[in-house]
Amino acid sequence: MNARRARGFTILELMMVVAVVAVLAAIALPNLSDVIVRTRLKTAASDLHTSLVFARSEAVKRNAGMQVVPVSTASPPDWTQGWSVQVQAAGTVLTKQDAYQSLTINTTNAAYAATAVPSVTFSGTGRETGSGGAGVAFVISSAAYPLIRARCVTIDPSGRAAVRQDVNNDATNGCN
Repeated sequence: MNARRARGFTILELMMVVAVVAVLAAIALPNLSDVIVRTRLKTAASDLHTSLVFARSEAVKRNAGMQVVPVSTASPPDWTQGWSVQVQAAGTVLTKQDAYQSLTINTTNAAYAATAVPSVTFSGTGRETGSGGAGVAFVISSAAYPLIRARCVTIDPSGRAAVRQDVNNDATNGCN
């Protein structure tokens, strides 16, 4: 009798383990999709912030104008298709960012009024010059998951970029 018990699991034990795993999976899977979308939003905001900081530092280092431009040249520009950092005068591309699926990137001015931003330009002093001193903001959100808070990447006229999270769950008014 002892040799028989040592061989493996009974069918009842196996069914109990499968039932427990099924319950845990049913609880975890809906939350997993939210985690994935939040991670995509954070990654997109971080990548855009990194590109803007890189463009500004290159502008200061080279004492030359640098631009961050969307890959899509449609009107209005579609920043979700990716962007590149390039030297303003020569157009030499230094870095390029791939497209983001299932996200929306809206451009606004510093007061979060919808504004088409064809590019972000930094002068040789590191100041952002493309917005005419108004500043620029990128609101990154997911239309499929409206309850997940948007991320905003803002650029003040001095050229400093910052990342913020929406506080009122309304991506239409930016990260207020």
